Amino acid sequence: MPRRTVVVDPNFSRKLKELREQQGVSLRRLGQMIHCSHGYLWDLETGTKRPSVSVAVLLDGALNAGGRLSAMVQEMSADSGLQPVDVDSTGAGAPTGLQFAPDWRHGIDVAVDLWRGDMQRRDLLRRVGFSATAFLPPAMRWLMASFDEQPSGTGERLIGIPDVETVRRMTSTYRTLDNQFGGGHIRESLVRFLDGDVTDLVNGRYDAATGRQLLSAVAEMTQLAGWASYDAGMHGLAQRYLIQALRLAAGAGDRALGAEILAAMSHQAAYLRASDEAVDLARAAGRAATEVGIAAIQAESAVLEAQGYAVGGNEAACATALSRAESIFDKADRSSEPQWIGYFDESYLAAKFGHCFTALGRGDLAQRFATRSLDMDGRQYARGRQFNLVLLAVAHVQTGEVEEAARVGVEAVDAVEGLHSSRARDYLADLADRLSKHAGLPAVREFTERAAPLLQSV
Repeated sequence: MPRRTVVVDPNFSRKLKELREQQGVSLRRLGQMIHCSHGYLWDLETGTKRPSVSVAVLLDGALNAGGRLSAMVQEMSADSGLQPVDVDSTGAGAPTGLQFAPDWRHGIDVAVDLWRGDMQRRDLLRRVGFSATAFLPPAMRWLMASFDEQPSGTGERLIGIPDVETVRRMTSTYRTLDNQFGGGHIRESLVRFLDGDVTDLVNGRYDAATGRQLLSAVAEMTQLAGWASYDAGMHGLAQRYLIQALRLAAGAGDRALGAEILAAMSHQAAYLRASDEAVDLARAAGRAATEVGIAAIQAESAVLEAQGYAVGGNEAACATALSRAESIFDKADRSSEPQWIGYFDESYLAAKFGHCFTALGRGDLAQRFATRSLDMDGRQYARGRQFNLVLLAVAHVQTGEVEEAARVGVEAVDAVEGLHSSRARDYLADLADRLSKHAGLPAVREFTERAAPLLQSV
């Protein structure tokens, strides 16, 4: 497991005491509210102890701090080195892109800095570590947001709806290419477009009505950049893109897109086996989706919650969440939902069920869903088909059908050709590891020989 370190803003203790006194809450009462001893809270206020990220989140909620305390605490990977640090308007250091800005204007500034940094400081940003707990303060800020901001620009260039539509069409094009060829295929070009054309747009002149549509379109593209970075194996960088996409969606008042971004955060957390955070983020996504009435995202959130439980080995809770996901999906009217949720269909749901059951070691149950997941448009979703082939192969390994697993695995190897996706290779490497115990079988030898050239870089 990677070593973790907590970095705390030196002003945290002063701000905690100030907020507590403003609320008229004693240390003892605050301790009762967040289930900590008042002695521990005294140590936090005097600076003799450092809070964890989770404690900072609890303090934010108890003191109605709006995320100000949790924004001052960051968990980092000590093995990956310190994160790049920017200085905000208060002079306090914050890891680049992890903060949920206090207003839409600052949100644009942070996003623009992230795009520029990705282009100009590539090696530095691509090495930043991932911490699932860093998703929680922004998620809480989203849930507490009023969504009443009125983003309007005062720059020289007049921005109109045709400009917004250009961003949306470019995002749609990049999303199609991402599904067909993987995040590594589109990431560079997409970030370059954000750093160039989109930066000019958000710094232009527009009224609040146009501004909300513009921020919504930019949030969607920023989310896709996060997803592409995630697929390319740049997890810390992907996390920063998703957080900034969430802030831009808040500025736009786009609750549906925000729910989808929270779901993406849960997806990444589960992939990296952060079970508790995956569940919490999925629940946040489900709550946001329920408020806006988007049934597909509600169902997606429920199945992602199930996957979080599965990663943590909680079979009973996983089954309950899967049942809820299936019930919501069966009743959903998909005709009026946003086009960007179009990928969430019967095949995608079946794949998620399959992943849950393989995570629990139930290949017998996973096989049926993995087979159903392949009833999809394999040309439009070439990467997804490769994932689902590996899923089926893993299910066969778990039921002892090793030769069939190897045969399907060869199909998965063939499907990797043309894909620029670290996830595709990671899934294949996991399958190879499972089959390595049966290296004497001819079918396994064939799979191993076919997969070896692809796995040398994993």
